[in-house]
Amino acid sequence: MSLVALKQPYLLQVMYDDEPLNPREDYDNFGHMICWHRRYNLGDENRFADPNDFLMNLVKRTASEYAIIRHARFGKSDTIRLFYDKSAHGWSIESYNGYFKKWYQEDFVEGRLEDNTRDVADCLIEAMSDSDLLKIASAENVILPLNLYDHSGLRMSADSFTGKAQHAEWDSGQVGWIYATASEIRAEYGSVSAENVEKARQRLLSEVQDYDYYVSGQCYGYRLYENGEETDSCWGFLGYLEDVLKEIAGEVLPESHRDMVDKLQEVSDTVTIYKGYEEFAEELEDLAR
Repeated sequence: MSLVALKQPYLLQVMYDDEPLNPREDYDNFGHMICWHRRYNLGDENRFADPNDFLMNLVKRTASEYAIIRHARFGKSDTIRLFYDKSAHGWSIESYNGYFKKWYQEDFVEGRLEDNTRDVADCLIEAMSDSDLLKIASAENVILPLNLYDHSGLRMSADSFTGKAQHAEWDSGQVGWIYATASEIRAEYGSVSAENVEKARQRLLSEVQDYDYYVSGQCYGYRLYENGEETDSCWGFLGYLEDVLKEIAGEVLPESHRDMVDKLQEVSDTVTIYKGYEEFAEELEDLAR
């Protein structure tokens, strides 16, 4: 695509950026975008084998031993429990099997809880389901799901695509998470208040939006000619075309010529990066006939 408008002494060309910067590699990001997909390399580079590996690591890094123990000991989970076995003089860790509808012992730590909090917490993490790990991680950090829609192109969102896009029931699903830890929020904003947590959440959503523009190909650049000579060009604009055009108009065009973005016309040649002023002017004349 190449859109062109002429209003003397300027000619403006807006086109797709075929080699856009990757926001996850070239931007200074606040959040961490962790994804898994069998066909696409998405998000930030990561060393986690699967979601369970990531969630266990995140809980170990950011949750206290007591938060992990409280989750299992005081009925916050339907699939993991921790209780003291008087006869064995130690702490039993059990998980619930929904298929057999039975509790099974996963591990046992002998002795007092106060003397073995780290061991008990580590055993619990190993036995917990992803949903339990996510609950604990979400209580300690800001973590949002990442959903991919793969249908005639890619889209990324923190919200589900189901009910919002064609065939999303089959062509979309969660591929990972984006998150920021409490310590990172504190370092950025000074505290982990409710207000600052919301600021962090909005910032993560903004990063997801930028990445959505990138994977969906909503990436643009422009060239500006004045009196037949190229005087300015810039690439790396991400966003809806309407918003990008407003940004370009405000940055590079004098106020008297900002209406040029409303008069852009698509030229016939889809590979136009190497075209010059004369070719564009001639094509616009042909379109005007």
